[in-house]
Amino acid sequence: MQKRGIGFLALVLGLVVLSLLIGSGVAKRTPIIGDVFRSEPQLGLDVRGGFRFTIRAELPDGQQITEAQAAQIISILEARAQTALGVAESTVTRRGQERFVVELPGFTDEAEAREVLKTSARLEFYWARNVRTDFQQARPYTHGKGVNWRLLSKVVHTATKREGTIVGIPASSRISVQFGEGAEATVSEFPKSELTLASADGAEPIFYRRTGGREDELIPRTPEYDQMLGGWRLITAGDKLVKATPRPVPGADYYHLDLQFNAEGATDLNTFARQVMNQKENIAAVLDRECVQIAYLMDGVTFPTGEATIQGQYTIREARRISALLNAGALPVDLEEENVTRISPVQGEEALDQIIQAGLIAFALISAFLIVYYVFPGLVAFLALLAYASFCYAVYLQLGVTFSLAGIGGFILSVSMAVDANILIFERLKEELRSGKSLLSSIDLGFKRAFPAIVDSNACTMITCAVLYQFGTGPVKGFATTLFIGVLISLFTAITVTRSLLIFFVNSGIGKNEKLYGLSRSWFGEKLEQTADVKPLNIVGKMGRYFLISGLIILPGLIFLGLGGIKPNVEFLDGVESRVLLPANSTTTPSELDKKLVAAGIRGVNVKVSPPDPKVSANQYIAYVTIPKDPNPEFKALIDSPESVDKFRARQQILAALEADTTPILKEGTSETTGLQGELGFESTSPAVRAETIQGAVWAIVLASILIVLYLAVRFGVAVGGFRYGMRFGLSAILAMLHDVFVVVGLAAIMGYFANWEISALTITALLTVIGFSVHDTIVIFDRIRENLRRPHDGESFDNLVNRSITQSLARSINTSMTTIATLILLVFVGSATPDLRHFYAAMLFGIVSGTYSSIFNAAPILVLWERIVARRKGVDATIMHDERLRGGDEDDPTVFKTEGKDDDDQPPPGYAPTERKKR
Repeated sequence: MQKRGIGFLALVLGLVVLSLLIGSGVAKRTPIIGDVFRSEPQLGLDVRGGFRFTIRAELPDGQQITEAQAAQIISILEARAQTALGVAESTVTRRGQERFVVELPGFTDEAEAREVLKTSARLEFYWARNVRTDFQQARPYTHGKGVNWRLLSKVVHTATKREGTIVGIPASSRISVQFGEGAEATVSEFPKSELTLASADGAEPIFYRRTGGREDELIPRTPEYDQMLGGWRLITAGDKLVKATPRPVPGADYYHLDLQFNAEGATDLNTFARQVMNQKENIAAVLDRECVQIAYLMDGVTFPTGEATIQGQYTIREARRISALLNAGALPVDLEEENVTRISPVQGEEALDQIIQAGLIAFALISAFLIVYYVFPGLVAFLALLAYASFCYAVYLQLGVTFSLAGIGGFILSVSMAVDANILIFERLKEELRSGKSLLSSIDLGFKRAFPAIVDSNACTMITCAVLYQFGTGPVKGFATTLFIGVLISLFTAITVTRSLLIFFVNSGIGKNEKLYGLSRSWFGEKLEQTADVKPLNIVGKMGRYFLISGLIILPGLIFLGLGGIKPNVEFLDGVESRVLLPANSTTTPSELDKKLVAAGIRGVNVKVSPPDPKVSANQYIAYVTIPKDPNPEFKALIDSPESVDKFRARQQILAALEADTTPILKEGTSETTGLQGELGFESTSPAVRAETIQGAVWAIVLASILIVLYLAVRFGVAVGGFRYGMRFGLSAILAMLHDVFVVVGLAAIMGYFANWEISALTITALLTVIGFSVHDTIVIFDRIRENLRRPHDGESFDNLVNRSITQSLARSINTSMTTIATLILLVFVGSATPDLRHFYAAMLFGIVSGTYSSIFNAAPILVLWERIVARRKGVDATIMHDERLRGGDEDDPTVFKTEGKDDDDQPPPGYAPTERKKR
């Protein structure tokens, strides 16, 4: 055993060393194995800045996107973001049935991102039968009474014969129909100023009205343009393209695109080449219904190996972007932008510094508490906590977890979860030592008896994380991912690493003195635990008082809920949010800023103000302005306009109303606008996104509650005699948890009324996290009830058993919550750079304080009430305590029944009905 323990400890130390090497980046620089490991954290959008696009798949009415199509869209968008835009840390997630969220951290060109993400990238090659291109002679081509106008380029390439080469004009966003040589003299023959583009095979002519000058322009995606394309015959499509590669043109500063088709594509091209051999018929390359290249097929050209070239005057950036789009593949459906969020990186950098600072302080305080309160086991837990932190960070890096601000908060909270497991273990260890067991036996039993509560409570937290990941986007997914992984790893470190270290040290002669185990520490109710068997707290008997206190706590929130205190943010609203850098001399009062916006014709706004960011300006505050569209029809028209210039005007209007800097930020070397000097971020949503967000939030809460109930029903049902009994535990936990939900919602209403705090996706995240933590504390007490049901006192009522269980669990319930509460206090006051983050952490703080109360004073009494109702309606035989199958002694031998005696005249407190038992 000792050798096996040393071997396991060596394995753990090896993993710690490897984790530290990965986290420090040393492993990445190591020859041979360096390519295996990631060393740089993937920072989220709210840290690095950038864009978040919500894109909707456009489908015919009644048609739904298939799972295969959704997977293909995600894969293509990921490839485009990483190759065409060069954003290696991009993320693409599905939201609901037909929407996809693309996050581009660090990217600054909104127009380019929009163009790359929305394009379908459908490459098709056509036989352009109704146009003529003759680069050697400029003469009109006539057919019947009409005139075939040639499709010419302003720049004509020299035709050179090259096998498999499509020789033609450079890519252009427009096709020009020009007069041929000698046609100028016949203009008067067309008094209606119409040009005719007729096909040589007698098909119906296509008419184009002159726009002035000597040429008419056919604009893509117009009926006339589509009519021209409709007269062409498809040769082959881009789904048969194997690879597109930019190729520099010798002696020139532009690039061509070399194309490699598969065997099927080569056959299509060869069939066409043989059909029109030596006829100089046109072949056109069409990308997303726009002709990017057209040329005649040179004499004798075939495509035996499937190679072709688009000879266009592409810049290196254009060539790389187009080839990346083609290599990523064509989207199976068209996409339409619904929402875009722009976030400034400067604010995120400050927020990152603050949250890391809060995390380090929290870690130091938690470590100090462990060592001071639990002494030697606390020191061992501190070592295990260091191992836990190194494991988590290394795993996050290797899995490519996105470190959003909320995600980092999830990591910090998972540390407190890891501490919770150690607290439960150490409290059970102390309990066993006080009962007279040996040190090694106490260590073994402490871990064994704390294990069920640790597993069940962590499982409920992981359930809420899984639901958050399924329904959330961006920061929510980051929070759920880091917390889920952290909780999972904490199970390993608390149960195995801490245990192995303790046993190793004790067997080595270190830590054998029981005085090193903090048995005299009783700061948080341990003395009550020690007298629980003979003098338990009468929580059940006074449950009415505690229910009344709960009602009084909830009541203020309900009042302000009725007064309209709940204010939805842009995610739950058809509107926009602008983050504005206020001028140095500006008022920072939300009501005064509201008046300025109303004076500018923008109504119904909600304004929050954040302290200045030293990295931006020492004296400039930041205003978060949420504007609904419906009360502002003119503003709505600008925001919903398909023209980017209109959207830009709307954004400037907000800044101008608050006297912020409206100077455009130009893309380097161009006149293209990428932002505004006074705008730190901008987000707009649509009614569809709003409806989907609300629906997702409701479903997330409902689903998490159902899954937790079912999990607890199964887990407790196995131990207490059946699923129906387990359901009573699960539903009691959820009913108590509703207390905490009302507290969080009430807090949002109160703070919304007085401080303009808003309900956001992070608020829903806080709510679900509170659900997990609340049930976590409840399980600590329910686990003791489960254990005591196996070893009840003679003639004990269920009321007394529950009171005894609550009293025995009081200290550990307080201690486990206290570490999380301390961490959240630090995050609220030190680690919140934005109002949304502060609201997020504050909601969790109040929810977990409420959860600690409801776990002690509501959950178990509700279970007692449930049992009383069952006894009244179905008889005592249907109650949990009456079931003979529950009774057993030690967990190791459930067939042995042990009683811990009480005097006959020591009657239990009045309950619904003491159950008489047969003595064995």
